[in-house]
Amino acid sequence: MRVTKIADLAGTTPRAVRHYHRLGLLEVPPTVRGRREYGVGHLARLLRIRWLADSGLSLRQVAEVLAPDPATCPERPGTGSHRQVVLSDLRAVRDTISAQRRLLAEQAQRIDALIARVEAGQALAPVPSALTRFYDALEARVRALGGDVRSVHAERQMVLVLGSLGMVPDSVVPFIEALDDAELDTCAQQITTFARLAQMPGGQGVATARDLAARSMDLISRHKHLTLAVLGDLPDGVMGHAMWHLVQVLSDAGYPCPAQHAFASRLLELLLADPDFAATIRRSAGKDPVL
Repeated sequence: MRVTKIADLAGTTPRAVRHYHRLGLLEVPPTVRGRREYGVGHLARLLRIRWLADSGLSLRQVAEVLAPDPATCPERPGTGSHRQVVLSDLRAVRDTISAQRRLLAEQAQRIDALIARVEAGQALAPVPSALTRFYDALEARVRALGGDVRSVHAERQMVLVLGSLGMVPDSVVPFIEALDDAELDTCAQQITTFARLAQMPGGQGVATARDLAARSMDLISRHKHLTLAVLGDLPDGVMGHAMWHLVQVLSDAGYPCPAQHAFASRLLELLLADPDFAATIRRSAGKDPVL
């Protein structure tokens, strides 16, 4: 048989056959009239290589299994160690397959959740649909005020990043759904002022930022129990510290203006002045949280 024929019978390619020759997995056949002539033994060996590889073994593991070939070599004293190597490789492959099956099952569950969201008419986003609607409503209100919507876009993108990492708890939904129209208007006004901080002179910007933080704290305090529920559902330990660090990095990138940094710092200062907020934030962010 020519190389193309044996490759076709084994469901592979001549290139793969030549690769097996280079690796020493498949013996090079004799040359007849200037061409390699493969026999049935070569085909049997090639099929066995393909069968083991398709079962999940690497070519290194295939080489270990086939040297010496336990299908053709009877057990002899001293060959038990080879059997253990083969068993170890096969069991390792089996463990890998089991892990892949678990990952596929988890992926299928996530796909099912996406299907359910689409069937329910919800947006495909890694955050609750209520949060998407909240930012849509805020953007519309900011536009109506003639404000700059870039701050809304920046915050939305930050939330999407956190949501993609599983760091946006579902308890955020009751909080945003508790905001009435007047409070949504207040949020839009505060976002508009926040965006304008970048155009204000230094002293005026910082003073406005501190006043804006106080007004934001008033709104948060009106829904204190819901805010505490959100903060209480944030990750703690290493994940919590990583999340707060990520928020700081994203805030620095999205809001580079010093006055905007002053707003974030002052708001955190006001939150930490409340014992309930302080305890809940430090559980997640650590002893000395920063924004």
